[in-house]
Amino acid sequence: MAERKILYKTNVLSEYITFIDIGSCDKHYDFLPLFDESQTCYNDWYQDFQLLSIGTQILTLHYYLLQHNSEGYLPKELNDRISKNIEVLNEFNIRWFDPSAPFFNSLDLNWDNIEDEVLKAQENEHGIRTEVEFNDGSIIKFLDEDDTIPSFYVTEKEYEELKNSIKSIIEKLK
Repeated sequence: MAERKILYKTNVLSEYITFIDIGSCDKHYDFLPLFDESQTCYNDWYQDFQLLSIGTQILTLHYYLLQHNSEGYLPKELNDRISKNIEVLNEFNIRWFDPSAPFFNSLDLNWDNIEDEVLKAQENEHGIRTEVEFNDGSIIKFLDEDDTIPSFYVTEKEYEELKNSIKSIIEKLK
């Protein structure tokens, strides 16, 4: 399946940069696909976790690292696997997130009121937005018929690094 791409620029005078949509989920821990040892075994959770979008995976791992590093509760099996790989996971966390909050370090448009920030939009003949300008002057051009805004995005340049990094981390948690 092809990755969804958008063009994004920070203001009218800047150049467009191609970003890839890596997916998202609600940032509140109640909505994350967390491992619950009373509901399923680790291997079943792990198999399901591998199938999620990269955005959901990284947000979930970020949550677990915040819990682990603050000595919050983690199921024993998951805690053991994270502990064995803590250096790699912390490097990943520092690279992609604000260390103290669930703010993604690339293009994070995954927040509840993002639609309220739309200043103006252009639509095609089917009513689908083709371009959106935000109150801060940034602009998105949609390259397909999907005009969904809320998500995490990385530049094309960053995408392979992120994809390989998350694949490696998930393999370490096996």
